[in-house]
Amino acid sequence: MQSDATRRTFLAGSATAGVIAVAGCAGGDDEPGDDDADPADDTGTDDTETDDEPDDDEPAETEPTQYEIWALDQGLDNIHLYEPGDGDGEFDHTGTIDVNEVTGEDDDLVPHMIDYTSDYEYAVVACTAGARTLVFRTEDHELVADIGTGAGSHFAGISPDEEYIHVDVIGEAKIVRVDADFDDETFDIVDDIDMRENDAIVDAGIDTGSPICHQYAEDGRSLHTIGPSYYDGALVIVDHDDFSVDQAYSGEELPTNCGTMPHPDEEKFYLTAGLPSDPDEDIEGVGDYYVYDTAEDEILVDGESTEGIDAHGFWFTPDGEELWVLNRETNDGVVLDPDDDTVIEEIDTYGPDQSDDSDERDAPDIMWSSPDGEYMFVTLRGPAPQSGDPHAATGVTPGFSVLDTDSREIETVVEPDPIENYDQDDIDAEEVPDFHGIGVRPIDDFETDIPTSPPF
Repeated sequence: MQSDATRRTFLAGSATAGVIAVAGCAGGDDEPGDDDADPADDTGTDDTETDDEPDDDEPAETEPTQYEIWALDQGLDNIHLYEPGDGDGEFDHTGTIDVNEVTGEDDDLVPHMIDYTSDYEYAVVACTAGARTLVFRTEDHELVADIGTGAGSHFAGISPDEEYIHVDVIGEAKIVRVDADFDDETFDIVDDIDMRENDAIVDAGIDTGSPICHQYAEDGRSLHTIGPSYYDGALVIVDHDDFSVDQAYSGEELPTNCGTMPHPDEEKFYLTAGLPSDPDEDIEGVGDYYVYDTAEDEILVDGESTEGIDAHGFWFTPDGEELWVLNRETNDGVVLDPDDDTVIEEIDTYGPDQSDDSDERDAPDIMWSSPDGEYMFVTLRGPAPQSGDPHAATGVTPGFSVLDTDSREIETVVEPDPIENYDQDDIDAEEVPDFHGIGVRPIDDFETDIPTSPPF
């Protein structure tokens, strides 16, 4: 089955944006412009001629091309919203969704990862500790569904035909299928694949581990990495015509336990495998990537190095020419050429704090590019991580960094809830920010060579 031709396609438009920097901070939930009006400024003068109007020979200033970032703070159960600001070097904090408030829960939902419909009118957020998947209407940020998908709901991905949401549920070792009617905003669980009872999975020798992440291939199947540990790593491929397991590979063949990413226009698929190091046991960690041929069902690249430890998230640039990969423990990564799947460049740091001591090093996790291709947004974990191996996932500055895709350098770090506002008691109690998932929703029209997010 070919992917939906309308999936994540945008009209040609402006593709420029100013340099991004932090304009918002903690408590910056007010909508932009709330404080702009001042009655004292009304002088009653005729406004047909003002100094604010540009001269005839001076070009009028243009508004920045807009998109909205959803940054998921799983430590404090918040989703922070940002947009490019009106001036050069600005980045506005436009709001915060308190997940506990909108669901009526007290705490500990842990909003983990995010996906969007093809028109970006809905966002789907899996909550690991909350045992649920949330559906938001993006225009007004309203919660429209709260679905009890099971303990450890890790990633919820919308199928290319947008008839289903598939959820990788770690705690129950299941892939859960949700019938989705976005027009009527109704959602019902209709099926699941139990990894402990499925014959194809059991016969492949996969007897531990749970589904972690997935994405969709050109042929109507989804590829699910298994984990969370590298030692539980495996791959399960699901055919969505009858929601059955089509292929299953044990960890001896494919120890993949994290990222999933289809090639934009070829029938191949990228996967990551990561293992944190264990100094106490003198175990060196793993950072590898794999490439799978979905047309021939064979492995094309069988575990090449990501030049660091604990390979994790990755993302394409919108021109389709680069696939960025990050290593969570070592705060670095590589850029792959999707034509031949080789490393063409290394990324020195995704977060600004870097040292030989992992406790003093930023821990990057998930990436998403700006739709104009200018920036790569990368979440940074906090000093009290809610998920992942504590050794690898312990960070310094929770928030997200903004990397220039041309220079590979960090432009700025956005810290919605500054860690300096918290003391050691808060860290010990694990009541501090911890950013994991991130998504970017185009608001204006952008011209891109490939859709801005999978499935392509």
